[in-house]
Amino acid sequence: MTVKEFKFQYALGSISYNNLIKIATKTTSKYILTTLSNNEDESIRRCVAKNKSTPVEVLTKLSKDNEWGVWGRVARNPNTPVKVLISFSKNKDWYARYSVADNLNIPIEAATLLSKNKDYIVRCRIADNPNTPIRILTKLSTDKISDVRMCVAENPRTPKKVLTKLSKDKEFEVRYWAAENLKRNNK
Repeated sequence: MTVKEFKFQYALGSISYNNLIKIATKTTSKYILTTLSNNEDESIRRCVAKNKSTPVEVLTKLSKDNEWGVWGRVARNPNTPVKVLISFSKNKDWYARYSVADNLNIPIEAATLLSKNKDYIVRCRIADNPNTPIRILTKLSTDKISDVRMCVAENPRTPKKVLTKLSKDKEFEVRYWAAENLKRNNK
């Protein structure tokens, strides 16, 4: 669908809900994504927030959306500006922090903040992110919560020295994943 066709059909309200979802998910048109970011339906805004072609200014606007499903997708979008990601990492809502911990382009400042978060589920998420810096993974490998250590043990980026230490952990699951990760790294 061209932008001209979209403008006409959208103004008439003749695009079905399912097609709006498909368009919001797949379009690369800045105009269409900007237009759909103002749609009253949360699901459509969620698709816009998740779309890797969504312009930075639209992602910034959607980061302030009232619906957690929308700003949660913004936090995970690899094109979300660093300033917004850092803001999410300081957010009082655990889901905002959890979502940004999942972002593959997480800035070091945000990763550092999240690695010190009081919510262990947020620390697990940052420990699980394959782009978390090694120094943060090393620090998280000594976390008092075994689930966090297990996520470090599973992370393909965890250094062998840390995995070797984790393979002697008191918790079976941590030892298991450290051994599996060591096995994968030796192939």
